[in-house]
Order: sequence, then structure tokens, then C-alpha cells
Amino acid sequence: MVVLAGNLATATSRPGRRSAPDVSTRLTLGFIIDPLGNRRRVAWTNVAVLGLLLPGASLWAIYRIFTTPTGPGLWALTAGLYLFTLFGVTLGNHRYWTHRGYRVRLPLQIVLAVASAMSVEGSIEQWVLTHRAHHRWADVVGWDPHSPYEYSAWRGYQGLLWAQGVWLMFHGNPALQLTVHHDLAEDRVVQVQQKAFGAIAAGQYVLLLAFWPVFGWNAVLIAGALRTAALMTSTGMVNSVCHKWGRRATDSVGQEYRRDDSRNNVVVAVLAGGEGNHSWHHADPPCPRHGRRIDLDAEAVARGIRPAGGWRPDATWRLIQLLQKIGLIFEVRQPKRSVHFPETLCVPNPSLQVTQEEWRPRP
Repeated sequence: MVVLAGNLATATSRPGRRSAPDVSTRLTLGFIIDPLGNRRRVAWTNVAVLGLLLPGASLWAIYRIFTTPTGPGLWALTAGLYLFTLFGVTLGNHRYWTHRGYRVRLPLQIVLAVASAMSVEGSIEQWVLTHRAHHRWADVVGWDPHSPYEYSAWRGYQGLLWAQGVWLMFHGNPALQLTVHHDLAEDRVVQVQQKAFGAIAAGQYVLLLAFWPVFGWNAVLIAGALRTAALMTSTGMVNSVCHKWGRRATDSVGQEYRRDDSRNNVVVAVLAGGEGNHSWHHADPPCPRHGRRIDLDAEAVARGIRPAGGWRPDATWRLIQLLQKIGLIFEVRQPKRSVHFPETLCVPNPSLQVTQEEWRPRP
């Protein structure tokens, strides 16, 4: 779910200059070459900010947790900012601006736009366009912006690392042609936030200096950098972990959703405000409730099929219900209790039939 996207350049080879590509390939652990053999273009700003500055500040923050005084006030500030920015992504970027699962009053739109920028996951426009591309090409190698099946080395863990966040260090596939959709181009809040994203994202750390008299550098490092890194880790797990481990959504006759390899993972659902109920989200993207349950048909019960069990936490849906009661959210799409997947959602896409070992044709 983390988004900062761009373009990809096609590789060209030049006689007599073989050493440079070899060095760059080793330095990037092979990620600079895509599965089709093309050379990716490095997103140097992201490398500097997300690959060096943020991890460095986060490590310093972890060191200070064990070497400097912390207290309930600092942790309350950190948790509050984590939840505020998390819901900017889940309630704002994802379930509202991407999938339009409900309508939102203007004051709340402005708050969500600020929270979204403070997450440092890219502007709303960038986030939405990349996520819509993910749904269109989910787990299709070379097209999905962040599928763990993009790379198969290291027993599949290279792909997991790619999906977790390495993809942010490179510009995206230009063939995706991520043109701005009309609903985003005509949304004034989205367009203003697009221009103000950098100022808000960086400015939050300056504002945290207001807590200097109480918390010192810990306000910026722990409540700022470490909190941002924790959020990006949690939402990144939706792209990586939730396309590898967990249960698949099943409909009212017991059919599994298999168009892509999205999964429902309870640990990620807790950390990411319900986003870990990922298979259900892919099965029904416009539905704003991800942690959902359905009723089985009588025929399915007669065949001995049991309802899918397990805990399905969805803090974002609970917040939607609360905001709906006070009138800040309205026209909410309600989840259906009876769901029947069409055949196209029960068959893995051709790319997965090659990359996903479970679904490879047997000789």
C-alpha cells in the first residue's frame, strides 16, 4: 500500500562496458534488473529519504529508547500520530479516494489529506493511481507495481523484500501509463494536497520540535521517524505478507478467491487497521468493510462446508461506522451477506499459474 511511483527505463547494452552493470546489479541485490531483463531507473530521492535518512533516524531512535528516559507521554504522542497517519492511509487514500466506498464531508477530507501526507507514503494522487494499477494487474509479473512474485530468488524472499518496500527505490513501469483519473483531477482537496505534500511531510518533523522542552530529540526521532518507519512497515506488509501467508476469501458456496494470491492475515490486520483482510478486499474492492463474514447457502451447508472462522479485526471499518453516526461520512456501501464469486475470480491469472508453485500445471 505504500506508494511513491515513477517510470522505468529499458536496458541497453554497450560493448566494452560490462563491468558497470555487474557492479550496479550486485549493489542493488539484483533489483535493478526487472524480470524481463530491463534495467530499472533508480528513484534517487526515495533512496535518500526512505532508504537512508528514515532508516538511519529510526535506528538512532531505537538506540535512544534504551539509553534515554521515555515515558507515557512520549508513547501516547507516538501512538496517537501512528493512528492518525494510519487512518489517513486506510480511511482516506484507500477506502475513500481509491475505491469510493463512501462519501466524506469536506472538513474530514481536509483532515484525511493532512494525515495522508504525514504518512510520507506519497501524495493521494500517487497513492491512488498506483493502488488502482495493483488491482488491475494484481500478481502479474512485470505489471503489478509491488507483487512478491516479481522475483523468485532466495526461496521467494527476494520477492517479499521487493513488495515490502524495495519497489519504492525504483521508478515504475512506463507501460502502465498512470494517467490521472478524472475523479482525482477534479478533486480540489487531492490537487491541493498534491502541491503541498512535501511541505506537510517534512513540516511535521519541524512541528514536533515544539515538544523539545518535554521530550528532547525523542519527539522527532521516536514520535516522528520511528513512527513513520513503523507505519510504512505495517502497510508494506499488506503488499508482501498478505500476498503469501493467510487464508483466502471464500464465498457463500465455499469457492476460494484465486484471481490473485491475496490473503487474509490477522497479524497484519491488527497492525494496519484492518487492511490485512486483504483477500476479501481484492474479492470486493469497493466494499469498505474488509474484515467481513458471509452466510453460506443451504446447498453448501448440506455438502458439509463450514463457515470460515477466525478473528477479523478491522479498526478502519469501526471508525467508518462511528464517523457515519456523527454525519462526517455518508452513503456507505454495505457489505453483502450472500456473495457468489464469478468463475473469473476463482481461477488464477496466467502469470500466477507460472510463478505460484501451488497453481503450476502438473506434468
